[in-house]
Amino acid sequence: MPRVVVHGPGLSSYVWSVRIALAEKGVAYEHDDMAFGAHKLPEHLARHPFGKVPAFEHDGFALYETQAIVRYVDEAFPGPSLQPADVRQRGRMNLVMGILDAYGWPSCAGGIMFNRLIAPKFGLPSNEAAVEAAIPNAKLCYAEWERLLGDQPFMAGDSFSLADVLLAPLAIFSPFTPETRAMLAEAPRLTAWKERMRERASIAATSPLTAA
Repeated sequence: MPRVVVHGPGLSSYVWSVRIALAEKGVAYEHDDMAFGAHKLPEHLARHPFGKVPAFEHDGFALYETQAIVRYVDEAFPGPSLQPADVRQRGRMNLVMGILDAYGWPSCAGGIMFNRLIAPKFGLPSNEAAVEAAIPNAKLCYAEWERLLGDQPFMAGDSFSLADVLLAPLAIFSPFTPETRAMLAEAPRLTAWKERMRERASIAATSPLTAA
């Protein structure tokens, strides 16, 4: 049987996204649930030279960067496609994913959630200036995801796609900080989508949370 390994802490939204993609495709895998800070150790830097997570292995083939991993998972394994055939829906999928990587994760997760959730958990100082600096871009991201979703059932249109795979973990984490909770409250369609995503089998089965 092919050996598939996902390296990275379970509470990472990006690690969760890779696990969702694997669950959608029905792929058995090992999860190397790394400790906080282990992503900077030499062993992991050999997998990911930029010291981020996740890293991924498939029978000796290694990848890092979440978009590269989930696209590979979708194309390397049988099962329902996670990338729309329709060129416009695929373009919308790529847009949602691009917003997340370029603006959403740095502001919502890196700026707000890290300082509100991760830093206190490990006894690190919370950087209030970083939180305040992240709020404008984070607000814009939530507003744009709300607009792009519109009345569609999924972020790219009428089918579950990699856009949902990447965005769902961040949205599910949103109620845990007052800042992102308030932003989500101003996005009712995104909030309803987030609840539907929480109930999806692949997301519920891989969730690192007991409640959100």
